[in-house]
Amino acid sequence: MFDLAKAISANAKSEPEERGPAGFSLFYQTPECHNLVLEVCRFEGWPTPHCQRESQGINPEKLQDIVILELNDSDNVVADARQFASQMPNKKGIIIIGKEDAITTMRALKEMGFYYLFWPVGKQELTEFLHHVHANQQKFSGVSQNRKAKRVAVVGSRGGCGNTLIATELASALAGSGAETILVDHKYCHSNIDIILGQKDLAKQDVKNISLQLHELDEDAAFSYLAHVSRRLSLLGLTGDSPQKELTEFSHTLCDLLLRRANFLIEDYSASIDFPLEVGTLIQRSDMIVLVLEPSVTSLRNGQQLLEAVAKHNLDSGDDTRVLLVANYHRPEGAFSLSQQEMKQYMEREMDIVIPFNKQTSHLVLEGRRLHKQESGKQKPLTALYRLINGQLAPQKSSPLTLFKEVFKR
Repeated sequence: MFDLAKAISANAKSEPEERGPAGFSLFYQTPECHNLVLEVCRFEGWPTPHCQRESQGINPEKLQDIVILELNDSDNVVADARQFASQMPNKKGIIIIGKEDAITTMRALKEMGFYYLFWPVGKQELTEFLHHVHANQQKFSGVSQNRKAKRVAVVGSRGGCGNTLIATELASALAGSGAETILVDHKYCHSNIDIILGQKDLAKQDVKNISLQLHELDEDAAFSYLAHVSRRLSLLGLTGDSPQKELTEFSHTLCDLLLRRANFLIEDYSASIDFPLEVGTLIQRSDMIVLVLEPSVTSLRNGQQLLEAVAKHNLDSGDDTRVLLVANYHRPEGAFSLSQQEMKQYMEREMDIVIPFNKQTSHLVLEGRRLHKQESGKQKPLTALYRLINGQLAPQKSSPLTLFKEVFKR
């Protein structure tokens, strides 16, 4: 006979008990905020937060489910929050506490995927807010959905201008700064990215081994196709005998699925790729474009066409896709037909980054050494490039002569 009371009792026991957050990481500036968070956690019976001063830096591997960053002493909450954004795993709930009572601040933080709590705040309000953030994290909803990898396309204006090397250095520098970074190689045949990465045994994924159809892939499946390069740096590289269009579709699909697994996706669109570059698709799929130029007429003409396409897209769509111009002197200065001033006149704007010629580059690459780590002097172009991508201060401009003298001191 069916026992209704027993069934109801069994049902009640099977329902999971509602629990609070598994843990908090608190980066505080004032004792008032520190004490309030501790008091709330004690009152609710939540785990004691892992607390440290905001100025002591962040170890992404030790962050708990919910991260609270106090910026009450900040002069610019959005700018300071952006400094931390690239070090925060996308699946964490990030709460910014600050004193800026401005809609622009709230909107900017929301776009970054951060919750904002205006200070001063009472114990009850903070408790309810933490419950709200925790509930959203459980359902993968709320503003945290905006936390996705920043997609940076590194585009070569012509073959042989050093595009892959610059993309690799950028990805390595970002990973070294604490950001989870995925380097995407869009050269599906005869790629030399393994040599530039200093890992000749690095195997690319043959698409014939991908048994799932595109519509069956999920985030975990996409993650399994990454090749580990170093701490916080992975490579997405495909190869195979499939048509280029199919390989590109696979690559784009995997990138879309990995947006919550990384802080940055650096995509290498060398000018020597085996398929025509669809500029419209490139612009739509990129948050920022790094255009690598050399001081030659062909390079600048190709670069100008891309700039015009981006400007037209921004005008038609209302987007604000940003383009950084990188002048790469991969041969001695006298080997090029144009001067830096002529590059500026033709492109109608200054170069954002100028990378001077260094005769030791090939030796350093073959030795598996990262160029951005060898930079010295006041001007560090590769370091300045990753800082610009990371939303940090732009490098100060110096004369070309100063650049060439100070960048690499041997």
